Amino acid sequence: MRVIKYLLFSLVIISLQSCFNWGGDDDIYVYESQYEPITQARAAFEEEIELQSTRPTSHAGKVYVKEQYILINESEEGFHIYNNINPETPEAIAYLKVPGATDLAIRGNIIFVHHLVDLVAIDFNFYTQTIQGMTRSSNVFPRLNSPDGFRADYFDVPADHVIIGYQLKN
Repeated sequence: MRVIKYLLFSLVIISLQSCFNWGGDDDIYVYESQYEPITQARAAFEEEIELQSTRPTSHAGKVYVKEQYILINESEEGFHIYNNINPETPEAIAYLKVPGATDLAIRGNIIFVHHLVDLVAIDFNFYTQTIQGMTRSSNVFPRLNSPDGFRADYFDVPADHVIIGYQLKN
């Protein structure tokens, strides 16, 4: 019986040996991102939204319909606004520049835009094609992670800056 206890004890010790690091240098891996963040001062970031004249669509994304109006997302750049009263010839009436915008929702005349980390409510008059007002809720959405999977917290970004993209390190 004593031999069985020693044998069992020896098996447990041998199997647990693989759980310990015995100081080999081959076991240490250092991971770092291959990208660096592109940042912008928050004050400049908040001033980027503006209503512009029409422009051609180059990278169309999601399409939204509100009454006779159609809004087409220009991938991470803004939204084309069309009057579709005559579906055979929709009329481009304005372009809403919102860099980094990926999505929107509309309720009444309020256009809610996902502007990178912020949620912006734009009071837009569709009949006069003017912005009546704008309200911003800061840091509603998570910050952008790097393309190789590193969280935004990994990078040393000042609190008064917003990550607007990433570029490969030199």
